Amino acid sequence: MTREKSIPRTRSRVVLLFVKPTFHSHRERTAGVYSAAIEGGWQIQQIAAEPTAAQVASAIDLWDPVGCLVDPSTMSADMDARAFGGLPVVLMGRGEAKLKWDAFDRSFQDCLVPVEMAYAELAGLKPAGFAFVGDPAHPFWSVERGDFFKKIVLRDMPDSSFFEYSGPNPSTLRGRRAMAKWLGMLPRPCGCLLAADHIAASFYAAAQDAGLAIGSDIPTVGVDDDERICLSLKPTLTSVHPDFFLSGSNGIKILEARLRNPDLPPQSLLYGALGTTRRASTNPCYRDARMTKGMAFVAANACSKISVDDVAAEMGCCGRLAENLFRKYTGATILDTIRKARLEKAFSLLKNPRIPLDAIPFRCGYEASPAYLKTYFKRVTGLTMREWRRQNT
Repeated sequence: MTREKSIPRTRSRVVLLFVKPTFHSHRERTAGVYSAAIEGGWQIQQIAAEPTAAQVASAIDLWDPVGCLVDPSTMSADMDARAFGGLPVVLMGRGEAKLKWDAFDRSFQDCLVPVEMAYAELAGLKPAGFAFVGDPAHPFWSVERGDFFKKIVLRDMPDSSFFEYSGPNPSTLRGRRAMAKWLGMLPRPCGCLLAADHIAASFYAAAQDAGLAIGSDIPTVGVDDDERICLSLKPTLTSVHPDFFLSGSNGIKILEARLRNPDLPPQSLLYGALGTTRRASTNPCYRDARMTKGMAFVAANACSKISVDDVAAEMGCCGRLAENLFRKYTGATILDTIRKARLEKAFSLLKNPRIPLDAIPFRCGYEASPAYLKTYFKRVTGLTMREWRRQNT
């Protein structure tokens, strides 16, 4: 049995972080790294550019680090372990040239988890078919998500139709026209999974060109839960939230294990997803258009300061008629529907143990009465929020 060694004392306790803060996922991962580093007493020096081997060597000479955390997308395909001068390296992701990186310690995503969550959200709407739209650059993670999604659909619904967009980039005029044509041929409603939130704007535009409504004709789910994107779209985008923060904190955890015992075989830690944030793009469609508008408004704004009168105004009818429509189609009042949406948001936030309990009521629309959510939560679940978190995380 190999005895663990103490982490070597160094002058600076510096860890180099090679990441480019392009996407929401990179920013959350970086936050996870810094959080774990502060707890462990490490100093993080972030290198945001896409360095050459010479620049990596220069950074190592300058900072004298004990190890490196590397997002493989920041590295050129010909980069290998020699560029890091024998330092411990933890990869946060696999990168395109993943076979060249197999000898490294790794913290990467279990791509099946977010796909399963997205499928569960779409399947619950009982669509006539399913579709997948990948990232136009065809990175491996996009291809992998598409393959998983197809396998799950055909496994659980073997008689269901499955479609995948394979035309030109929809961010170009030619690609947008091609996607609009493709969308027009899908059965309705068709549940669609987008490989990532950042392709949603082009997808929405193509759907509009095709005369299709996101939600009623094409219930849509993205991946990343980047609020800046999801909330800017109309209708707002339902999205799965991978636990990118855990990816970063896992990176520090693996590096610490490597420093204690350099003789360990390559280590890997997977991270999954926190849950699905349901928004208007997966709202069910009702025979009465006013009801569809009302439900979409609640889904998009429940955690803001909205009232029953606001919902009725969005539906274009008086409060009494709005209440009657909600009772007819959902069996619940407008206020109960708002409370349910806020409760679902609370469940989602509670699954992230890094969000303080006291902050949750404010993020669920209870700024003026945070104690109400705690009371309502226990009445519905039989548990306090702290107890529910303990049992479900």
